[in-house]
Amino acid sequence: MISIHKSSGQALVEYLLVLVFLIILTMRLTTNFTGFMRDSVGNLGHVLSLNLSVGVCPRECYFGSYKNGPNQ
Repeated sequence: MISIHKSSGQALVEYLLVLVFLIILTMRLTTNFTGFMRDSVGNLGHVLSLNLSVGVCPRECYFGSYKNGPNQ
C-alpha cells in the first residue's frame, strides 16, 4: 500500500520547479529583448545621422525640400 505522507509535498515541489523554469525563461527573454532593442536603436541613430546630416548633395538627396536638396 502507498503511503499518503510520502507524496504530500510533491505538488508543491512541482509548482516550485515550474516557477523556477518560468523565471529563468523570462530572464533570458528579457536579456535578449534588451540587446535587440539596444542594437535597433543604435542602428536607427546611425541611419538618421547619415540621412539628416547637414551638408551639400550635389546630385541626389533623399529629402528634396531640405536646405541641402537640389531645389536650392
